[in-house]
Amino acid sequence: MVDARLIGALTAAWGLTITGPSVQGPCSTLVPVAGAHGEAVLKIEPPGSPIRDELRALTAWGGEGAVRLLAADPSRSALLLERLEPRDLGPPVGMIDACEEIGRLARTLDRPAPSWLKDRASDRLRALADTIDAIRTTTHALPRRLLERGRSLALDLAGEPDVDARLVHAQLHQRNVLWRPDPGEWVAISPHPVAAEPAWVVAPVLWHRWDAVVSAYDVRAHLNFRLDLVSDAAGIDTDRARVVSELRVLSNAVEQVQRGGADLAEQLTRHVTIIKALQPA
Repeated sequence: MVDARLIGALTAAWGLTITGPSVQGPCSTLVPVAGAHGEAVLKIEPPGSPIRDELRALTAWGGEGAVRLLAADPSRSALLLERLEPRDLGPPVGMIDACEEIGRLARTLDRPAPSWLKDRASDRLRALADTIDAIRTTTHALPRRLLERGRSLALDLAGEPDVDARLVHAQLHQRNVLWRPDPGEWVAISPHPVAAEPAWVVAPVLWHRWDAVVSAYDVRAHLNFRLDLVSDAAGIDTDRARVVSELRVLSNAVEQVQRGGADLAEQLTRHVTIIKALQPA
C-alpha cells in the first residue's frame, strides 16, 4: 500500500484533486484525479520498479496506440496518465475482434528499438538456454524432448541479427488494452518494453482468456486461430510467431519449475498445452 503522504505530495506538486478511491493493482496503485489536463490517473509503482523504461516507451509512442503520458516523477516511481474507460478486450468483446485489435495495436506501436532499452530478447533467450541446462537433469516436471527442442531454438534465435531490432510491448494482451472514449479507440496500457523482433508480441494473447481455451472443441485449433489472427493483423509471419511464442511460453514454464508452488502442476499443464499446440503436428 502506498503511503498517503506520497500521494499527497504528488497531487500537490501537479495541482491534482483526488476524485475517487484508490485501486490497488498487482504492481501499482492507481488514484483517480483531476487537474489541468482534465480527468487523469496517478499511477504509483513500488520503489525499484522499471518505471523509467515504461515512461520512455510511453513517450516514444506519444499517445499513438498507447495511453497518453501527462507527467512523470521517476524518482518517486510515479506517472500521471490520461483517464481511460475501465473496459478491456475481455468479454463481451469477441475473441476474433480482440485478437485483431491487439494485432493492429502491435503494428501501430512498432518502432526501432531505442538505445536506452537494455532488456533484450537475445539475452532472455540465452538465459532460457542456461536455465534449461540447469534444470533438465534434475527435474521431470517438463518433458526432456520439449526442453531439448527449446534450448536449440532459443540459441538459434538469440544469434539472429534482428532479434533485438524493434521496440515491443511484451505484455500486450486482452487485459492491457483499454477504451479511449475520445475519439473512440482501443489503446495499450502498462507497457513492458523489450528490444525484440515483432513476433515477440504474440504469446500473451495465447495464455490470457484461458477459460475460452479450456472450453474450445479443439484446443490446438483454437490457440493457432488466435495466433493467426494477431499475426495477420500485425503483419507478422505466422510460422515465426509460433516459434517465438513457443519459446516465450517455455520460459514461463521453466521459471514456474524453479519457483515451485502448490499450483505447479496446473500451471505446467497450461504451458505444455500451449507449447504442444504451437509445435508442428
